[in-house]
Amino acid sequence: MNTEITVALIGAAGVLGTIGGTIVGARIQSSSGHAQAQAARDAASTAAQATRGQVLGERRWAVLTTYLRAADLCVDAVAQSYDSGSLGENDGAYKVFVLAQAEAELAAPTIMDTHLAEMHNVVRNIWSTASMWAPHGWGWRALTEMAQSGRPEAARARTVLQRVRGEGPRESRTVAQLRAEHEELRATLEALPGFTTDHVSGLLRDRSGPDRAGREQQWREQHYFEVRGKLIEAARSVLGTNQL
Repeated sequence: MNTEITVALIGAAGVLGTIGGTIVGARIQSSSGHAQAQAARDAASTAAQATRGQVLGERRWAVLTTYLRAADLCVDAVAQSYDSGSLGENDGAYKVFVLAQAEAELAAPTIMDTHLAEMHNVVRNIWSTASMWAPHGWGWRALTEMAQSGRPEAARARTVLQRVRGEGPRESRTVAQLRAEHEELRATLEALPGFTTDHVSGLLRDRSGPDRAGREQQWREQHYFEVRGKLIEAARSVLGTNQL
């Protein structure tokens, strides 16, 4: 073969080899760049998810903490109402709890829906029960204290109340007599200092003894703390604080 041709072929092979190497190298570099870009995107996505999870966890913690405080304040207000005989001054506590309930239902995971619903029911029942029994319990205590202090109208009211409840000697009375006794009792109670319409209605609606209100309060509060404990345990499990 001619020497010049051989040299030309060798040169061409070298050029082609260089071109091929450049192409292959470019492809490798491009592939590596895509991999690095994908890795960067994956890392950014993982970081964003972690940040979102942290923010969501902190938000849920804050909302549930506020919710529990609102529930506790509501139950405390109910306990005070048994001493004062009225829930009127504490209406705000229940309204705050209702708003906290709505926010908790939005923020908490669905796995906690049952616990939140149970908590709502127990607080609502505590509140509605107190609206009936707080005036009743206060009325009995006030009536007894006034009678013991020597107020004749209080002693008369207690006597009429006991008669209307069927205590003492059994006597056959007509419907008209029973109605008259009931009206006499209402008028006597309304004349006593401190007795509001709610207190009078509480005694007239249910003539159970003074201990009934205390038993109702104790039972409702015990149920509340049982439900509260379950809710706290569920929150700890969801937020992972049991492992910290």
